[in-house]
Parts: sequence; structure tokens; C-alpha cells
Amino acid sequence: MKIVLVSTYGHPVATGLRYISSFLKRAGHDVVMLFMSSKRDAATASFARAMLHEFVDQCRAADVVGMSLMTNTFYRACALTDALRKAAIEAPIVWGGTHPTVAVGECADVADYVCVGEGEKAMVDFVAACGADRDPMQTPNMACRRNGRVIANPPRALTDDLDGYPFPDYDLSDHWVSGKTGLVRARPELLRGALRRYRLSATRGCPYSCTFCNNAAQMRIYREAGHLASWVRKRSAESIISEIESVRSKYPQIRAVNFIDDLFLIRNQAEIDRFVQIYLERIRLPLELDVFPNTVTEEKIASLARLPIDLISMGIQAGSQQTLTNLYGRPTKRETVARAIDIIANHGLRAEYHYLVANPLESEPSKIETLRFAADHHRGPAKLRLFPLQFYPGSVLYERARTEGIIGDHHEHAYKGHYSGKKHLKQADYLEIWLRIVLALRGAGVPRPLVHRAITVALFWPVRWCLDRRWFAPGAYLLYRIARVIYHNLIRKPFLRPVTLLLTWWSRRPRSKTP
Repeated sequence: MKIVLVSTYGHPVATGLRYISSFLKRAGHDVVMLFMSSKRDAATASFARAMLHEFVDQCRAADVVGMSLMTNTFYRACALTDALRKAAIEAPIVWGGTHPTVAVGECADVADYVCVGEGEKAMVDFVAACGADRDPMQTPNMACRRNGRVIANPPRALTDDLDGYPFPDYDLSDHWVSGKTGLVRARPELLRGALRRYRLSATRGCPYSCTFCNNAAQMRIYREAGHLASWVRKRSAESIISEIESVRSKYPQIRAVNFIDDLFLIRNQAEIDRFVQIYLERIRLPLELDVFPNTVTEEKIASLARLPIDLISMGIQAGSQQTLTNLYGRPTKRETVARAIDIIANHGLRAEYHYLVANPLESEPSKIETLRFAADHHRGPAKLRLFPLQFYPGSVLYERARTEGIIGDHHEHAYKGHYSGKKHLKQADYLEIWLRIVLALRGAGVPRPLVHRAITVALFWPVRWCLDRRWFAPGAYLLYRIARVIYHNLIRKPFLRPVTLLLTWWSRRPRSKTP
């Protein structure tokens, strides 16, 4: 059967969809992948007319159309599905991904079928049912709306054998990506770095139930089906290395590896040591990975520090224990976060730390506590990023925000929003601006006492009465932009950039072998 798989994401990576393609190909099906990506706002649903015509033409001969989406690509998926309806495409349209898993009813109003949970084996069985003229609703994981009522089958049992999965599909011969006016055949240079910085998944499932994440809803689905025991799964080091070697054999332009999950360190010490050993023997590319504070230990980071680590990212989210425990439901002590920062810094690893801001449920004392935490514990150089809280369907905070009237039936910003640091900075409140300032000061190496003194001055009521105004965020943004221009044009380009290029060349120069 001919299957067309459609990615609605802003970036043409779509690792989950690539896994589904590999499973379907292994089952003998003809699969075409369409990456309906965008360079700007991932939520924008305005496709060029020529693009939609070519998209529909690609789907005309399909027996099944599968579409993968998240909350902020919901409207893009709606627009693409609507184009297929208007063109009278008869193939069943199946939606899958994170958002359909936690918002089944909403998605069943648009798609013919909704795949709930992990979709590789479900899609293989669904396609087999369609080919045999059986009712596709005999397939586990599938849901649909019939006679005005949503019918949802429980998910199938999860497998522990992730090593038995085929690698994600990067056979570009049957892949198409969105160009300026229409679809073009995929080439490595059109994948926006996906085949320069290769992204892979090393684990599946998460044992934590943070209230801002829809992982809790996914865990509930599998718990109710009796499959939660195998929710957290790990790939072996050999499987991970083999995937990297396989894709590099086809695309030698890959220059770095990025693990897209934040639970790599859930492995025990022996597993970490084994991975480090064979990575150094067979790969040696710069590596990026995400970690959860609770999984960071001195021994594990010491082992990882032997690798060419390019970046370690860690979600801090807040420096207030009240916010971490009672609001975000994170099983993490502030001391644990501080210790993780120290361990990473002590090993000289380049780090990136994430905070959640713009949370209407967080108290002002808790925000101030985060300011003090940042002043005490951050050490440079590190990249520091702030993300506005989104109320995603399926999350605990989403339900609380609806109950308290903060959002309506859904958080429209989560559907339409696409994070932009520049855009958000213009709308930030007073304490959030000061969090940015504190993080910048600590990143620049300003001593803790001076940073605490700056916080005290910022919170002094006459100062705050003068500065906590509508103009403060736009004014701070303007100063930030001016400072960036000065830095880039007068410091980075003439001085730092040449040094960086020289060091890069030096590190990659061919070395003669010792006879």
C-alpha cells in the first residue's frame, strides 16, 4: 500500500514520524514523507496556494495519509487536512503525535482517526486492516468519532526492546520538503541542519510527572491499560552508536550529535561508562545532551567529561522550592539543582539552563526567591534561556488554569504561539526582566554580593515605583538590542570570531600518525 506521512512541524526533523516510516517500509509498504515545515512561526497555517496543490497531488494516490502534530502545529494540521477534504481525497487521514494523544476528542473532530500513544506498531496494524478491508477500529491505540461519540481503543503493551526498532528513515529519495513556492525533493542542505547536527532519541518515557508537561496524561493512558511498568525504556549504547554510524555512512557531513531526550543520565554508572568507551572508539563527534537535575552525579559527569561534549542542557524551571514542589510537581530540591550546576561547572562543560517564566499562578515572593537562587548558584560561562509557561492540554496546570478561569477551553497561546526570545522580552514583566539581568550578570562573572545588592536595589520600593512601568520592558529590550549590536560589530566580529575560527581550524586539522 502507498502511505503518505506528513510532518507539520516547523523544523524538518520529526524523529517519531521517521520511525513510523521505517516500520511501514519494513512491513513492505511504499512510503512518501512530506515535510510541511516553515522557517518562522510554527503555528502559521498560511500555505502558498501552489504548495497546497502539490501537497494534494502527492496524496491523491495514497491509501492512508498519516499526519504528525504538536499543540502549536494544530492549526497547520487543520489547514492541510481541510485541503485534502476539499480535494475529495478518499484515503483515511490519521493524526498522531503528542497533541492527538492528550486531546483525542478535539483531534477526532478533524481527522478520520487518531493514534493515541506510540504509533509505530499501531500504524503498521492500521494499514494492514485497511488493506484487508477490515474495520481499522479493531487496531489498538486508535480512536475516532462515530455517531457523535469518541471511541478510543486502549494502547498496546510497550516493548522493552528498543534496540529491535529500525532506525529512523533518512532515505531522502522519497522525501519532500517545502520550498519557497512548492514542494521539492529533499536534499541534505534543505533539511536546515538536520544532517549536520544529527538528532536521535536514546530513551522513551519519563518517570516524572511535572505539572506543566503532558507526560502525566500519557502515563495515565498507559497506566489505565496496565502497561506503565515498561513506560521508561533505554536503548543500549551499541544501538545508539550503530544508528550514528549508519546515518554517517550516508551523510558524512554530519558534524555533531544531539540527544533529544533529557533522561540519558537515567542509566547506571556502568552503562554510562560503556557508552563513553565505544563513543570515543567509534564516533568522537561533538555531543549535545539534556539532563534532569536528579540524574546528575559527580561520577556520571566525570565520565561524560571524557567525551567531546559541546553542550549540556538542564531544565531548572524555578529557584523557589515552593514553585518546584507545589506548583510544578518536580521531585527536585533546590540543593539538588545547585549541586548539579556546580558539578557541571567544575568539569568545565559548556552548559545551558532553562527557566519557566510568565506563570500567572506563581507568587511574587517565589519569583524573588528565584532571583536570589540565580544570584547564588549560577556560574559562567553558561547559556541561560527563559521560556514563557504554556498551558498544554493534558497537563495538570492546564486543568488548574481552566478551573481558575485563567484560560478558556484551551490556552490559545499554546496553539498559536511559537517561542521567540525577542518577542517575549518586549512583553516581560518587571521581575522577569530582572531575572534576565541577574542571569546575565552572573554569566559575566559579576560577584554574588554585587548581584544580590543589585536585586535589593531593584526591589526597593522607590526604585520599583519608578521602574515597574509599561515602558520598562520595551526600554530594556531596546537597550539589549543596542548592546547586542555593539557587541557583535565592535567585539565579536573583529576580535572573537577570528579567534574562534582559528581554534576550530586548529582542532580539526589533520594530524600525522606517529610511525
